Amino acid sequence: MMHIFNRILDIGCMLGMAMILFSMLAICMHVALRYIFNYPINWVIDVSTIFIFLMTFLGSAWLLRDEGHVSLDLLLSHIPSRNWVLIQFMNSLLCAAVCAVITGFGVVETVSIWKLDIYMDMPLAPPKWPIIIIVPLGCFLLFIQFLRRALGYLEEARCGDKE
Repeated sequence: MMHIFNRILDIGCMLGMAMILFSMLAICMHVALRYIFNYPINWVIDVSTIFIFLMTFLGSAWLLRDEGHVSLDLLLSHIPSRNWVLIQFMNSLLCAAVCAVITGFGVVETVSIWKLDIYMDMPLAPPKWPIIIIVPLGCFLLFIQFLRRALGYLEEARCGDKE
């Protein structure tokens, strides 16, 4: 089961990287066409704006799995390893709880936006719910990953007790 979850995280990461690459190339093309030929591609800005939002939630759980998030090493480096593991365990549980709450509220908000048939306030005017749904989905993946992380620290603490 964890292999499937890891594959989902990898796919989210790859989609996020593809969005970054597309946005970079499309914005460069937009600027070149605008200033050289006076023919901008206006939809590029809207799509890139949406992609920036989406890639944040697509890649965050993958980044957490690889311990790539920013941490306050200045304080944590002076804490004994046993206490450090306990702090990381508690931090992971707290973050999992926050992600669970955001997931719940995100689902409620997404359903509400879908029922009200709300559209984005931009020139392309896409429906809002298919874009907003990434918030509960991404936070749910983060919730699972924080729980996995907490279990890893719990296992590390147990192994430390046996030594």
